[in-house]
Parts: sequence; structure tokens; C-alpha cells
Amino acid sequence: MSEQLPYMNPYSVDENAPNGRLFYGRQALLQQISQLIFLDEEADAGQPIILVGPPRIGKTALLRHIQDGDLGPTIFPITINLEQLATDSLSAFYWNVAITAVPQLAPFNLDYTPPDQAAFIGDPQTAFQEQFLQPVNDALADKHSNGKLLFLFDNLQALPQTSDEETAVPLSPAAIHNILNQDDMAACLFTWQGDTDSLVQTHPDCQSARIIAIGPLSEEAAIALIRQPVNTIIVRDVAAYIVQLTGGRPYAIQKICHALYERQYRLQLNQITAADVNAVLTTDPSLFPATAVTEPPVFTIAPESGGRRTVRHVRRVPPRQRNAFLAGGIIAFIVLAVILLFPVFTGKSASQQLASALEDPTITPTPLPTTTPEPVTPEIIEIEVPVTAEIVVTAVTVIAPTETPPATPTATPTATATPTATPLPDILPALITREQDQMEMVLIPAGTFLMGSTEDDFRAAPDELPQHQVTLDEFYMDKYEVNVEQYAAFLNRLGTYIKACERVDCAWPRELAGYTSYLVEQDLGDGTVQYFPLAGFSNYPMNHVSWYGADMYCQSVGARLPTEAEWEYAARGDDGRIFPWGDENPDPDRAVFNSDSFDNVKPVDALPDGASPFGVLGMAGSMWEWTADWYSDTYYEESPRRNPAGPESGLNKVTRGGAWPNNNLADRLRATNRNAFSPDLISALVGFRCVLDP
Repeated sequence: MSEQLPYMNPYSVDENAPNGRLFYGRQALLQQISQLIFLDEEADAGQPIILVGPPRIGKTALLRHIQDGDLGPTIFPITINLEQLATDSLSAFYWNVAITAVPQLAPFNLDYTPPDQAAFIGDPQTAFQEQFLQPVNDALADKHSNGKLLFLFDNLQALPQTSDEETAVPLSPAAIHNILNQDDMAACLFTWQGDTDSLVQTHPDCQSARIIAIGPLSEEAAIALIRQPVNTIIVRDVAAYIVQLTGGRPYAIQKICHALYERQYRLQLNQITAADVNAVLTTDPSLFPATAVTEPPVFTIAPESGGRRTVRHVRRVPPRQRNAFLAGGIIAFIVLAVILLFPVFTGKSASQQLASALEDPTITPTPLPTTTPEPVTPEIIEIEVPVTAEIVVTAVTVIAPTETPPATPTATPTATATPTATPLPDILPALITREQDQMEMVLIPAGTFLMGSTEDDFRAAPDELPQHQVTLDEFYMDKYEVNVEQYAAFLNRLGTYIKACERVDCAWPRELAGYTSYLVEQDLGDGTVQYFPLAGFSNYPMNHVSWYGADMYCQSVGARLPTEAEWEYAARGDDGRIFPWGDENPDPDRAVFNSDSFDNVKPVDALPDGASPFGVLGMAGSMWEWTADWYSDTYYEESPRRNPAGPESGLNKVTRGGAWPNNNLADRLRATNRNAFSPDLISALVGFRCVLDP
């Protein structure tokens, strides 16, 4: 991630935003304004155009982008802030409009004579037309035959209210529009802070005006405003949480993102999570927009009836602080049983914050210390041991993609219970057992399928398009997600989780991750630790595991992480189904999703009705699953047809399948849905499974 200094903060919170504010999602409004400006008289061009909306909804930002040329080269905009204009007399008003416009016209190099203030004293409206509008229009016609002046009047509420009293200043939107629009010399656009009723009550002549209501940004535009201006990783779910907090109001979004940007720089975070959002809101409650929602939306897990929270978000404590025995220095830490070479490379550091998407807002992450001591890295004795996956034959019939998987999962065979056999060169068994961890693996036969979503699928995100044909070679995939017992055995072979997977923490145990982890760490008292599953939860899916921790586990058992294409094919087969089980919407008998409690997570083999057409379980809900691919939202446009392996590089790794909490609805469980996280993210929502090349 490239460094971004505080003074480069792209989110503007300045009241007047001198450098302009970020601008997203108003293209339809600009098109509507453009159409209204060029209406002819027969199409009711005789009424003013007024943008109506609450404070800080983006009306002024819209005018500024029109000023910057967003309506095209034939529009020549002039911005007039009515709060800064004298309105005590017609003479003062129209003269000030003219002299405010003159410097804004200078860049167009128009040849006209500037207006004379004396002419505005007697008949200011006629003087404005003859001394300013007509000369400017003539000069404009000489250089731009189809050009048109557009006056952008901001803050219409500053204009005096119309009255029948003789002493009242006869100023109103309709009167101003009539002066400017005479002989189609200019158009005008007003902004009104409030609703349509208050506008008409203040200016009754606006009852027939062409009113354009300005509302919050759409969810997609708001997420783009949050995620696109910075290199910091803000996953979509966290961006959607900010949208909920702000109601899609652009100024409120920028206030929160401005604070998040400064927090990211101060703590050198690689990823922004819900924890960071809640932290900045706790630090500065004024960031929470009172006009958006009355209370922050629930991104955390609801407490149980007894008052204990089902999910407890914890701070990431530096390993050296948490493991006091390491501070004394370990001269050598010997890995007793290593089945794969674990070289230590100089690579990307882990994120210095908890990356779980589940956050307890009552806990504020502790800022990083100003100086970080060098971590104590256990010495790893490298033992070169060839790693192979022995194949244990348990079935001989290949399951076709359209067949229904067995309703009852096969019990995990042991290494001694089933004889080892070598398959024939041209016949692959449909089910094998990986000797290293006793994981059942299902054969996914070679085949061709349509990857991604169709354009007419209303649930499809842009990164799921275009749908394209992909051909894959056969491979074996884990029938279940890797469970806690299997991963604990891996850590016991490795000796530690601390920066042991490409200098990133492999995973976090319960002592660090909190209630949403079933992995327990125990100090043996001699400077070593042991890892084991919480009693009764050995067959639950492993979570709180980084991509590096998942990748190294798969390598350690002679396998690898699946590519994104392999994952989708194994999940949906070649018949284009929406979910692994078919096109029916998910229910509790098929998937764990939209849940208000981590307690609802089930064992990896608990829901056979949710199996894919190949008999793979748990590919929808429960946990997002790491894949091997780097993420690109446009990769489908260039993906090769045969065995695609994703982009060569990127910031995030693709995850698939959806997860258990209540912000994962049915659309996130679709087999085509794509998600991505930073590879050093460690979250209660993410697990994995492996694949094996025959």
C-alpha cells in the first residue's frame, strides 16, 4: 500500500470545501438538468429549475461540478451565491450578479463591453439585459454558435420572501428566471435548502417550477465514494455499514471517511474494519449524522438474554506483550514433526489491527505504541521431507454434476481402517481420504461451465460480469471446510501461530480472538504451547485464519487453495444453478446465514441438504472461504478460458460462499457472488478448504 500523508486526505470536511468535494453517483441528475436547460418554449421552458433537498445533501457540489464542465462544452456556467449577494434593492441585486459573472467569463475570451453601474440605477432589469446579457450573448455567438449561459444560483433561501407590500423587493425565482430567459439568452438553476412545501410557502410563484429533488446517494454510489478515493482496503461490507450509518448522505460519509483516513495513517493500517468505524465514532460522536438514523445500525452481534455477548471483539495484542515468556528470549524453538519445508521469507507484514467484521462498539482499539520492539521469532529447523497425499479408495463411482449427493455424510475413515491403493491411470476414485489430516476429498471431474452471472440477473454485481465459458481439468476438493481439530494439529506441528506463515500470523486462538474462535492455546509451562479445539467443537469450521495461514496449511498436507474458477465450478456444477443445492432460496436446513449469533454455526458436516452437485458441503454460508486468486473487479473481461488462475497480483484475495452473520443475506450465498479481503485479514467470518491435483 502506497503511503498517503494526512495533508493528502481526499475527503473534505471544510465547511466551504475550497478544493471541492468528492463527487459520485449524480450522473442521472446532470442528464436531467441538461435536458431541462435545452427545452424549447413549447415544452414549458418558461419555469425556473430548482434543486430541492436537505442541508449537505450535495446540491452545492452538483453546482460546482457543473461549473467544472460536467454538462459539456456548450454550457457556460456562472455561479452566484445568493448568501453573498446584496438583495436590498433591484439595482444592487442585478448589478452584483453582473459584476460577479464578469471574472467567471474571462477564461472564455469573449469580446464585449463591461456593464456600466450607472445604468442599473433607474431600470436595473432592462440594464442587466442590455448592458450585460445581450453583449455577452452576441460575443458568445461569435465564438460558440450553440453555446448557452447558465446561471447557478446557490442558497435560494437567502432571497427575500415575496410580499404584496409596496415596499417589498420584487425578487423571486420566477422573476429572475424571466429576466434571464428572455429571448432564450440564458438559463438559470437554483438550489433550495428544504423540501418542496417550504419552497412553495416561501415563494408561491414556484408552484409550477421544475423541481428536482436531491436525495441521498444510491448504495453503489455511496460505496464508491467510500472505497475508491484511497488505497486503504475497505471491504464492501464495512463500506455498506458506513452507508447505513450515514443514510447515504455524502457529507456525512466524507466526515467519517476523513476521520478513518487519519486513523489509518496514524496507526498504519492496511485495512479499515467496522472496529475502526466504531472507534472514530466513539472518539468523536459529532461524526455520527443526527439526520441519518436515530441509532447506529447493528453490525455487531446482539447480546444473549443473560447479558453476555455472543461475540466479543478484542484488540490485537502484540505477540511479544501477550506471551511474556518470549520476551525472555528463546534461543531455539524446534519443530518436532514437520512434513513440509517452512522457509521464512521477507514479505508483507500483518495488519496492525483486528480485521474481524464483528465489532463491539464499547471497546476502542488501543493506538499502537510509538516504538515497536523487534518480535521474537522462533527458530525453525528446516527439515526437507517430501510431501505427498496418499490416496485411500473409498468409492469408485464418479458423481456427475447433476446427481443428488448422499443425504448422510460418510464417516471419516481412519488410516488403518481403509487399505491404501493406487488408482488405475485412467480411473480416478470419486472419494479419497487425505492421509495427513484424514480429510475426505471429492473428485470434481474435468468439465466446462459458464462462470459468472447473466446481465439480466438483478442480483448480479458488476464484478460477476460478463458471464464467460471456462474449462477446468479434474481436481479433488475437500468435502468439508477444514475444521478446528485439523488446524490445531497443524499449529502443533508448526509450534506457533505468531508470524509463522509468511511472517504473518497464521490464525488467532480463542485467547486472542475471543468467543468466536474454537481454537484454544495452552501454555505447557516450559516455554512451549499446545493447541487444541474447545471441548465439543473439534468438528466446527476453522476461522480467524489469514490467507497465509490457509495457504500454508494446504501446502502442509500436500494440497493447495482452490482457484476462484475451481471453487465456483465445485459449488454450482455445469447446470447454471444459483446456489449449490439448486435455485431454491436458502433455508436453515441448507446453510447458516443471516444469523444473529455465532452460536448458530454448525459442524462442517451438519447440513447435507446444502451440498453442491458434486457432494461438497458448506459452500454456502457458515464461512467465507479463501481462494488462491488475487481479486480484480474486471478480471472476467480478460479471463482465459482454460484453468484461469486470477490476476498476477493485487491487494486482496478472493473469498467465496457467504458467511453466517446477519449482514449476509441470500444474495451473498449465490455461487457466483464474489468477495475479497486483504490476505492478512483474520476474521470470525473466514475459513477455507483445500484442493488437490490428481
